Amino acid sequence: MRTTAIMNLKGGTGKTVTTINAAAILAQVHEKNVLAIDADSQASLTEFLQRGPADGLALGGMSDLLRGMRAMATHSKLLNVDLLAADETLMALDISAAGSGAADPMALANWLKDREDEYDHVLIDCPPAFSAAAMAALIAADDVVIPLKLDAFGIRGLANILEQIKNMRRVNPDLKIAGVLPTMYYPDDIQQKAEAELRRSLAAYDVHCFHHIRRTLKMDGSTFEQLPLLTYSPKSKTCWEYKLFVRDLLKGGEDDEL
Repeated sequence: MRTTAIMNLKGGTGKTVTTINAAAILAQVHEKNVLAIDADSQASLTEFLQRGPADGLALGGMSDLLRGMRAMATHSKLLNVDLLAADETLMALDISAAGSGAADPMALANWLKDREDEYDHVLIDCPPAFSAAAMAALIAADDVVIPLKLDAFGIRGLANILEQIKNMRRVNPDLKIAGVLPTMYYPDDIQQKAEAELRRSLAAYDVHCFHHIRRTLKMDGSTFEQLPLLTYSPKSKTCWEYKLFVRDLLKGGEDDEL
């Protein structure tokens, strides 16, 4: 079982959309048994994947797990994709909760160990903040994918997330960076220059850069219809780019020592 955290400390970078589409492609194209974990109090992944309005929450989700209570994954509406749900109570579990004992940062790693034979790949949709849930995700993860919007704020903030991951290696020394995923790309001179700058920056850290994911109307439409691109628009360029990303992710990329 491989566990990948989808993380950026900035919001609006495409973490949830990436988790959804990667999960669908892993399950349907690569025939993997997938577990999608929602670690964000906004619970957008839960809303997208759950089969009913409260599906999974009665069984206990990510918040219950971190607080030492019973938690159980449920089947999502996608074939061969299960979901560990989130809700707004995760908002109260900030980083201080891990220090005070209100949240157990090892809980997710321990819970996943008991399910190693159930899943081929686990994807964790992380919050845009370094919370107790984010800490738990990085302790449990084998590697991290960093979706990044191609603008000055995103590129300049990259050093921060790389430093956070480096610090978490004190607890999880095997944690790797699978790579940075440029998102919301559109064919424009500024975007092309931004991507070139990003790749130069990543080369200095010896960090892999995935092929970009473009933003299209099909992408926006898929979120309204709550369908992955593989179903909503399987021939779109964005769907093809997500397939390319997943194939690259499964290859393992290059290790990236900071």
